[in-house]
Amino acid sequence: MNIDVLQHVPFEGLASIEEWGNDNGHTFRMHKLYENPSIPRIDDLEFLILLGGPMSANDQDQQWIDEERRLIRKTISENKPVFGVCLGAQQIAKALGAAVIQGDKEVGWHPIRSVSSRLPFIPEELTVFHWHGEQFELPDRAERLVSSAACENQGFIYSEKVIGLQFHLEMTPNRIQGLLTHDGDYIDHSQFVQSAEEITDFGIPEQNKTVLFKLLDYLVKNK
Repeated sequence: MNIDVLQHVPFEGLASIEEWGNDNGHTFRMHKLYENPSIPRIDDLEFLILLGGPMSANDQDQQWIDEERRLIRKTISENKPVFGVCLGAQQIAKALGAAVIQGDKEVGWHPIRSVSSRLPFIPEELTVFHWHGEQFELPDRAERLVSSAACENQGFIYSEKVIGLQFHLEMTPNRIQGLLTHDGDYIDHSQFVQSAEEITDFGIPEQNKTVLFKLLDYLVKNK
């Protein structure tokens, strides 16, 4: 399968999603919006992935924000799979008519809990990586998948082919270091924010990658 990826900043890339793709013979077509802030016309799109970024889905000064949501709506209307991470998930939610609102800042390794049996490979509790302050409200006809103490809507599924996650299952040590290097000022002393030392000392649970790979396999099988 050819997978089109919208990348918003250079330091938030595919990370372990790339490993999953290589393992399964998929190819990635990267659209680097930080180099060319124009959403491409993709006539042969099969699967759309939207990555994270420090900007807000509510920004009015990024020309690609609305264009990206139009592409999301078009892809959903054509019954093709869409997967969004953090900002990507917020963009999916807004494309489906939900609001993106300010919430508690959540940075570092915090647990999420499953609130749905829709995807049985998501465990009852899992510690995952967070880097967000805004969060999405649940779109109409979407089902909440997971929640955390700081954020009720941590993930949702819409129809069978659209999944948005507020958190990052895809993180690798290099990607975490990239965030700390390029966006480290985002760390403060609020309740759900860890220090850089706490973040790097925690390590990355292997189960995160396992769940991510099963989630992506699920979307491919439902294409």
